[in-house]
Amino acid sequence: MLDHILGKPSANVRRVQALGTVLVTLLVTRRKRAPWGLGWLERRSSLWKTLLGWWTLLYLLRHMDDVLGLHAPEPLREYYSRSFYRATWVFTALDAGFWTAMSVRPKWLRDTLSLVFSAYYLVCTNRAVEKVRKVRALVTIEHLRVSWNKGVENPVLRFVRKLHQPQLGVVRNVMLGESESTERARCVVMFDGSEAEFRACRMVVLDVPGGGFVSMAPESHTEYLAAWAQRTKAIVVSVDYAKAPEYPFPYAIDQCFAVYRELELTNGQCIGLEGAERVRFVLAGDSAGANIAAGVQFRILESEGLRGPAGIVFVYGCFNVDVRAWMTRSETRVLLGTEARDHLHHASPLAVAKPTRHAGSLDARVRVVSGGQPSAYVPLTMTSSFTYFNDQVLTPEMMRAMVIMYVGPNARPDFRTDYYLSPVVAPDHLLARFPPTYFLCGEKDPMVDDTVLFASRIRNAKQPNKDTNVDSNNAQADVSERSDRYCAYRGSALYRRRHSQPRVRTSSSTRFYIGSTDVSEDEDQRASNVPRALRMTQFDEPQTQSSDAVIKVKLVAGMSHGFLQMYSLLPEARRVAAMCGEWLDELLQGAHSISPYSRCASAVRIPPSTDKLAINVMDRYGVEIVSAANMVRRRGHGLADPLS
Repeated sequence: MLDHILGKPSANVRRVQALGTVLVTLLVTRRKRAPWGLGWLERRSSLWKTLLGWWTLLYLLRHMDDVLGLHAPEPLREYYSRSFYRATWVFTALDAGFWTAMSVRPKWLRDTLSLVFSAYYLVCTNRAVEKVRKVRALVTIEHLRVSWNKGVENPVLRFVRKLHQPQLGVVRNVMLGESESTERARCVVMFDGSEAEFRACRMVVLDVPGGGFVSMAPESHTEYLAAWAQRTKAIVVSVDYAKAPEYPFPYAIDQCFAVYRELELTNGQCIGLEGAERVRFVLAGDSAGANIAAGVQFRILESEGLRGPAGIVFVYGCFNVDVRAWMTRSETRVLLGTEARDHLHHASPLAVAKPTRHAGSLDARVRVVSGGQPSAYVPLTMTSSFTYFNDQVLTPEMMRAMVIMYVGPNARPDFRTDYYLSPVVAPDHLLARFPPTYFLCGEKDPMVDDTVLFASRIRNAKQPNKDTNVDSNNAQADVSERSDRYCAYRGSALYRRRHSQPRVRTSSSTRFYIGSTDVSEDEDQRASNVPRALRMTQFDEPQTQSSDAVIKVKLVAGMSHGFLQMYSLLPEARRVAAMCGEWLDELLQGAHSISPYSRCASAVRIPPSTDKLAINVMDRYGVEIVSAANMVRRRGHGLADPLS
């Protein structure tokens, strides 16, 4: 348990813990009288010493590999930040405890035992991990709903969450979304102000909460939704859409679209707003809710006469339900640019440690290669969903289960063309009409590639002529002549290409280079102090760019999926919620902007002596962030990604 409290798994910590336990036992057993609470055993010879010594011996044997330095590698050591690792420890224990007690009746006893079992699993962390692993291997809809709704259904957890939730002046439920094909949806309306101010407000955030398409009502998200309402002074409307498998795809999209359409056509009067001035709307969604929000945006674009939102905020969105292991060559180029994420630079293809490139690496073992090789080397690259297959929040088994339940009995969809299921494959003519769109995701999220690829597709669609030449050159580079000849690997052109990858994109590159477009007042003056790896591609004419072309992306360092759900435990989650609130306010006010030197932080402080490859960037909210390109650089140097 000690390494979980410290926030980083370590064999050295466990060794000290085991040896310390033995030392304490020896000191205690040297006493002539029994410790407090064990006096009743003293009358029975030295039974308490026997029991304590036997327990210590078993504990020492269980940790003998750590004591002798024979421990196995730690796959999670470089995954998370310390604070996020602690939060996953608590949530894993809660999941194990609630799943253990989920069949107990009545409810008051189940709620009590859930907390008792969770306390046990907090101490016995290995038992908790094993329990969660077994349940997730054959996860059911009941398991998912018990896990994700525990913060609302358990009265103790509900009270703890309420302590961290800002108090609002207006909180009510309304039924919205009149439609011939769907039922009305319950919506939670939140506003920080009086009733009079509520009726006069002209800004609305329509939130589609996540929950794997199968669970989690707006009440599971109230901490950060209330923080958004407090920060923006806008009305937050969160939709409790119908969940799968009872209501499979595309019911939730149709229902949320019906809610947006009623809000827009009535100009907010359906929720009690007054006045003739047009209401400004912004769409927001997290996780599965981001997928549904993207589907709502597609429905808006394909509808005639319906005004679209002023902007969209996606938080760790699921934009590709085609859960697969390998990225295509074009996807790898978009994500990596000229930076290679090469699995062969490790001794193990699943390694976490810094790439070695020495005699123990896989690359050093290769002796011969085929003579016919493409002129442009693109490494075999795993998708993030399989890169982070050890993730403690979102596993491949859970993603597959959620997709199966969401699709339901519908005809087998084509994941490569159905953009309502996988927004990342949407046609360019729709993506080009997207409003300003902001993306936020964890650096270690299994869905982080979805975020980067979807953002890049939107921006490329808005600049259709940018990458024409590059794409044609890449297409020509993909054509290689087949040859059955083999040559020595060390002297081959492939070896030279793999080991001469440029570490920084050249300024002449026109490929999409994604980062944040947050700017500070002294952006241009301080641009020369910002590493090139943290800048966006320069526009040819930045002053004439349309405001609709603004795409912002922030990747939070050391975080995985669902960090906003850890609002009560994770300090960074509160800072990220404040940042999202400012993003929403920026879109509602129409104050978004872009700069030729925009970068991934709003107020970057970079010491002159800092290594650019290992730089930690803090934005003005105190959130450590990385750009997508710098994430790849960190992956390539073993600083972030377990597969590089």
